[in-house]
Amino acid sequence: MNRRSVILGVTASAAASVTPRAASGDSRSGAPRLTVVVVGAHPDDPESACGGVMARYAALGHDVVALYLTRGEAGITGKSAEEAARIRTAEAERACRILGARPVFAGQVDGATEVNQRWYAEFSRLLESLSPDLVFTHWPVDTHKDHRA
Repeated sequence: MNRRSVILGVTASAAASVTPRAASGDSRSGAPRLTVVVVGAHPDDPESACGGVMARYAALGHDVVALYLTRGEAGITGKSAEEAARIRTAEAERACRILGARPVFAGQVDGATEVNQRWYAEFSRLLESLSPDLVFTHWPVDTHKDHRA
């Protein structure tokens, strides 16, 4: 058994264990269409953590969303926050096109994420509006402040 067959097997098992919404339509595999949301704090987090899973679900005809908490404003040394956000947003959009995903940005600022009632409610509304069947995100004991938000 090679790495590819393990990854495909895990992905197929995950897809089979999810109960999709009835109105979702059919995917290319003949199974009901799923909405898969991969949440990351910064552009590159969803792709780095789950790029293969994102591409596989998209290739099977499922709706895949990369939900970014920030636009990566603090991610390029020597660039202003606005320049870095513009560059990293464009990179995220390009990565999503390659993977067959749709980018969505939550509006927080890289390095200055907040966890409070207002942001919790706003993010909850955004996530619920996507109606996900399956959500991937950072692991719960990640030490990066933005990843924990």
